Amino acid sequence: MPFRTGRDSTTTWLFLLGGVLIALLAGSATFTSLRAERTFEAIVQERATRRHAADLLSALQDIEVGQRGYLITSDSSFLEPYEQSLASVPLQLEALETDRLKLGREGNDELRDLVERRLAIAARTIEAARAGDVEGGRAIVANGEGRAVMDRIREILTTVIDESDARNARGIGSQHRLNVLLQALSVLGGLATLAIIGAAVLVLRRQIVALRKADEDMRRLNASLEERVQQRTVDLIAANQEVQRFAYIVTHDLRAPLVNIMGFTSELETALKPLQAYVLADGAPVSESDIHDARTAAAEDLPEALEFIRSSTRKMDGLINAILKISRDGRRELRPAPLDLEALVRQSLDTVQHQIVEAGGEAQMSVEVPKIVSDRLVLEQALGNLLDNAVKYAKPGRPLRLYVRVRPEGPRLVVIEVEDNGRGIRADDHDRVFDLFRRSGAQDKPGEGIGLAHVRTLMRNIGGEITLRSVEGQGATFILHVPTDLRRVLDEVKA
Repeated sequence: MPFRTGRDSTTTWLFLLGGVLIALLAGSATFTSLRAERTFEAIVQERATRRHAADLLSALQDIEVGQRGYLITSDSSFLEPYEQSLASVPLQLEALETDRLKLGREGNDELRDLVERRLAIAARTIEAARAGDVEGGRAIVANGEGRAVMDRIREILTTVIDESDARNARGIGSQHRLNVLLQALSVLGGLATLAIIGAAVLVLRRQIVALRKADEDMRRLNASLEERVQQRTVDLIAANQEVQRFAYIVTHDLRAPLVNIMGFTSELETALKPLQAYVLADGAPVSESDIHDARTAAAEDLPEALEFIRSSTRKMDGLINAILKISRDGRRELRPAPLDLEALVRQSLDTVQHQIVEAGGEAQMSVEVPKIVSDRLVLEQALGNLLDNAVKYAKPGRPLRLYVRVRPEGPRLVVIEVEDNGRGIRADDHDRVFDLFRRSGAQDKPGEGIGLAHVRTLMRNIGGEITLRSVEGQGATFILHVPTDLRRVLDEVKA
């Protein structure tokens, strides 16, 4: 009996110990589960706060892009994303403040005031432009108030995002420590608590996967936001520079014909005086000098002045038509479709083949990427323009050698290189040749200087770019960087 009593006691103690272990494990599992759920809810709430802050920043940047685009081009299509973002900003701001209240944090009156100021500034510029005072709208942008307000908004929202990321990182670390403790308790439970350990481990594994997924999502969100902010910043800087350069070029090139017209209008007035003296004499004697001056004006001065005025108006008409052409191409709806690049390159070369043969030259092609999805008309116009330029600016006395290569450039781009052995382009003019109405080298060929500017506009419309390698006197290589799938580019633009 004493033995049995001791064994029973041991068993009792073992059961008690097992019960204690089970209770500890159950309590630990319950505690960990509740902590994990609260931590996960906090992470979800922090992610919502972060997402609304990022969406608010993105919407404000879209408003800025739409505002500047409309002021630059007066194209009402820029107002569509502007209006959409304008409608979403109050919702995103309200959602952000609601999230902060759920997390026990106070609202940010400064942020709301800054957002209202930024929207008011944008509204004033748009209203001015709609009323016909585009320069007034641009002047509002130029004074820098909107940029200063936007910089402060970006600083506040970036702080919100960084704080949210830090809290999430701490929550994940805390959850990992709890999970380690639960594993240690599960091992001590032994066979008696195997079922509970298995259930706890199952719950634990699911939570770890969820936490890892949340961590990966945050990393992707960070990378995506940084990339979007950086790209939007680069786009805004490039757009500002493009506006300044375009305004200068248009003003300078259109002013020259106007100055000529004004000057020769004065010549007409001067030449008209001797004619009036001769024609309006009404029978009064006219001196030989007046007769000679009148005949000279009729035979030489007037025709010469009229010819110069006519030439200047033709020049202005050509410049205006060039601007309208680029503007129309920029508004054209893109049509993505599967393209056979090998057939497209061969067809483009066929259009200039007779000119190459007549000059004693030859053309070759190499296509490593046969098919992509893009806009056929855009690539036909861009490639045709480059081939025409290669033939047009061949070096005298040297047979033209033309080589078109198509090769991959990373997972999302292909490169179309048009290489020639023509005149080449000076290093100082490598950027200048892509500006509207700007040409390089000897001006012995007809043209208005819109070809390469047009190609650059076409490529940027499909999310691509054009670059140049050239040595003066040795030839030039123009490189078209073309997205492999235009549909993805358009989806990203819409998103």
